[in-house]
Amino acid sequence: MSKELKKLVVKELISGYQGIDNIVVVNFKGIKAHQANELRKSLSEKEISLKVVKNSLADIAFKEMKILELGQILEGPSAITTTKNDPVFLAKALSKCSKKMPEFKIMGGLVDGKVSLPDEIKALALIPSKEVVLTQILFGISTPLIQLSNLFNAAIKNLYIVLLAIKEKKDV
Repeated sequence: MSKELKKLVVKELISGYQGIDNIVVVNFKGIKAHQANELRKSLSEKEISLKVVKNSLADIAFKEMKILELGQILEGPSAITTTKNDPVFLAKALSKCSKKMPEFKIMGGLVDGKVSLPDEIKALALIPSKEVVLTQILFGISTPLIQLSNLFNAAIKNLYIVLLAIKEKKDV
């Protein structure tokens, strides 16, 4: 590859990763072509980009972007996954892929702009999705209110029953 072509590829990598806070580097060694195509398709449906890169060029791009740590984890055939969505969503998708294909390993990455180790990304995959967390919060807030409402309704119902009994007693 000529120097001019390498510079062009580095510029393309920089422009593709500039402003993205969720970048995860994965080991792509041992992944067969049909598996790679299936993987790309399933990830793209989730708005996750997967790009196989030449480590030396990606390292240069990461150095120019001032993310030196990402360049240091590139080892063997590597691919870079990115998303503009929730980092938990990215971690879950990659963790699921690594369970299906043992060769596919998370090597580290950038999560919300912070460099993360593979264990941190795997732990992130265990967190419930944003929707589930919001539902849990809403349920936690609404449960005491529902119980309070039921308490008031019970008190009103009991008062009604007492007043009805008094009325029936006077009618007799």
